[in-house]
Amino acid sequence: MSYLSLGKLKKRFKNEVVLDGASLDVERGETVVVFGPSGCGKTVLLRLIAGINEPDSGTVHIAGQEVTYLAPEHRDVGMAFQNFALYPHLSAFDNIASPLSARGVARGEIERRVHEVAGLLKIDHVLHHLPKALSNGQKQRTSLGRALAGNPGVLLLDDPLRNVDAKLRYEMRLELPRVLKAFETTVIYVTQDYKEA
Repeated sequence: MSYLSLGKLKKRFKNEVVLDGASLDVERGETVVVFGPSGCGKTVLLRLIAGINEPDSGTVHIAGQEVTYLAPEHRDVGMAFQNFALYPHLSAFDNIASPLSARGVARGEIERRVHEVAGLLKIDHVLHHLPKALSNGQKQRTSLGRALAGNPGVLLLDDPLRNVDAKLRYEMRLELPRVLKAFETTVIYVTQDYKEA
């Protein structure tokens, strides 16, 4: 049985059909790239998997459980956004720790996980900085760290390299597979850049 299964997802906004019967089966630990131009529904697909939006019809199953209408915090999902979506008043450490804190994870375990993820992402030296003091690359790594800190069964990456410069984009394309392998998570990676696909 697939770890992530999408069954005939449909979503429309006003009169525009954004998804019309999207189906997908992904095994545990597998990475799937969803490639397409801006506005074709890639981010909407991720938001339906994460539970940020509800489909008009269709189903989402994670680890054999239907989660179609389950709240985002009750799904085994982490998501990194193309615009970073960091809390501006929290340090990089606290941004990465935020989903763990919300779930009531013990402080010692939070510190261990944040430092482990920050080490893998090579941002341990900026953990005390606020987002405004971080480069775009550091912001993206912090966003990715927040998504990974809870060791989710499904990791959703929404065009994660779109807002970083070409040099860093190249470096992250090489580095990202190493980081993801350490977590053995199922990954849905959306992009409009054919080099990332």
